[in-house]
Amino acid sequence: MSDNHYDYIFAGGGAAALSLLVRMQQEGILRDKKVLVIDKDKKEHNDRTWCFWEEKEGLFESCVVKTWDKIRFASPGYDAKLNPQPYQYKMIRSQGFYQYCNQIISQNSHIHFVQDMILNFENNAVVTTDGRYTGNIIFNSSIQYLDKDESRYHYFLQHFKGKFIETEQPFFEEGVATLMDFTIDQHNECRFMYILPVSKTKALIEFTIFSENLLEKEEYETELNNYIDEKLKYHAYKVTEEEFGVIPMYNQPFIKKINPHVFNIGTNGGASKASTGFTFHFIQEESKQLIAHLKKHPTLSNYNPKSKGRFQFYDDVFLRVLREKKVPAFYLFNCMFRKLPAYLPLKFLSEETSMLEDLKILRVFPTMVFMKAAIGELLKQPVRRAE
Repeated sequence: MSDNHYDYIFAGGGAAALSLLVRMQQEGILRDKKVLVIDKDKKEHNDRTWCFWEEKEGLFESCVVKTWDKIRFASPGYDAKLNPQPYQYKMIRSQGFYQYCNQIISQNSHIHFVQDMILNFENNAVVTTDGRYTGNIIFNSSIQYLDKDESRYHYFLQHFKGKFIETEQPFFEEGVATLMDFTIDQHNECRFMYILPVSKTKALIEFTIFSENLLEKEEYETELNNYIDEKLKYHAYKVTEEEFGVIPMYNQPFIKKINPHVFNIGTNGGASKASTGFTFHFIQEESKQLIAHLKKHPTLSNYNPKSKGRFQFYDDVFLRVLREKKVPAFYLFNCMFRKLPAYLPLKFLSEETSMLEDLKILRVFPTMVFMKAAIGELLKQPVRRAE
């Protein structure tokens, strides 16, 4: 057999691939297996920030650089610091995550890395700029396969620009993470700011938009600078790092299997939540399901991921409401965080609520708007935007 043949190939070496790879290593699935990770970038820098909430300590707890026990939600006419117990809001920086994963992976001499551009797949082969590698199972988080059908599905993007800023004097309330601040001009979209203090003098401030199209680069910069200067009213600071990202918020089902050998994971496999873009939590849930299967079966030929069930329909309806723009987007989040215990919206957005809890949550939304949107989804009616 060729030296370029592997039991497992990870086409892409980001959060989804490394999360799954670490779990496979720790569960003993990789014992006596030959593994290859291919990525065009060498994963060693802070190129991502992942924030999420958890009730307990997770697998990557040692990578968490900051935890907040309180969250702040702000919108026109409402501004509150909330206690989301039993959840904590957490931040992981990618450099620490990569180092932790590589430390665990380095214990297995059968795991190899190749830095190369992935071009496409041919049956059980990954074709790159400089080579061709075959594998029994290929986990793809690099190339997205999705033929959009805009007559049936909704396509939003979560796009964001963030800056880590450092102040000369203590300025930030270290124990409170501003999860959403909607007190900025919405431009008939869904726009908000994060403020995530990692100390009294350092914070990540991020401008986030849910919309169908990206902005011009200058607009992200202008909005961030205006918020820092006008809202925070602090000028003696320096920018230490910047980040930019785009996450699909699509309710079209993602292809799980390209062929019997190539399986999509992470955002490519639909791990990003359609209504919010939240991804890190759902990557971990996806990894757990795959591990449970691989511990019993040597292939993925009969693997059936857990269905999203009713939460898929909730996402469908929410995206239709966003597209129809009959109520301001911030009002929908305002309904949840103003009228419910803080933990409940988080539990709902993590898809962990019971049917009874769902009913409590759905009652706080504008009834007629959501009923019409739900009927529109069931009947697959064209989207009718508000005038």
